[in-house]
Amino acid sequence: MASTRVGGMGVAAGALETESKHRIRDGAAVLAVLDRLGFRADPVSLQADEYYDTPVGLLGAANLVLRLRVVDGQVTAGFKGPRSFLPDGSHARIEVELPAADAEDVRAALAEQGLVCVWRLQKRRREYHRPGLSIVVCLDELPRLGHFVELEGESDDIAEVRRSLGATIGPAEPLSYRDLALRWLGEQGRTTTALTFGTAG
Repeated sequence: MASTRVGGMGVAAGALETESKHRIRDGAAVLAVLDRLGFRADPVSLQADEYYDTPVGLLGAANLVLRLRVVDGQVTAGFKGPRSFLPDGSHARIEVELPAADAEDVRAALAEQGLVCVWRLQKRRREYHRPGLSIVVCLDELPRLGHFVELEGESDDIAEVRRSLGATIGPAEPLSYRDLALRWLGEQGRTTTALTFGTAG
């Protein structure tokens, strides 16, 4: 069961999110396939994510995610449970995501609980939807990391769209965007805790 989506963002209480992430090999071909399948695009949004943990990294060690996200002035606070990988390379995890009125209030509340911001990441995202399918196709651009597609929805719908995309995308990527960013930064010999369009260098 995928998380309920409100205004282009997942808002759920204990929903099970299933997704499959792939590097895009041929962007024009991906767009052509989505058009042929009847998907229609939302406007591009800039997502600014902040990840929080204890000072000694207890959440990360348990494969838990606590995230603050700001998109076009809309703020959500999200929690993700451990990932369970499926045979096809996709994964499922519990996700709880709730709207918040003000980012500073959320930051203050997290600080009161002894949590600190350990990572910041930006991405440009365009979502594609098709009536009758639960799946949401997200085309993402990340600074320095390139372009990816995320398929979020029911497992059968993910498999159907992935078959249609074929060789236009790479194999399922097991690493999160944060882990991909950390790997890239490590390869560059950099120790920054952020990867944003303004500071990627």
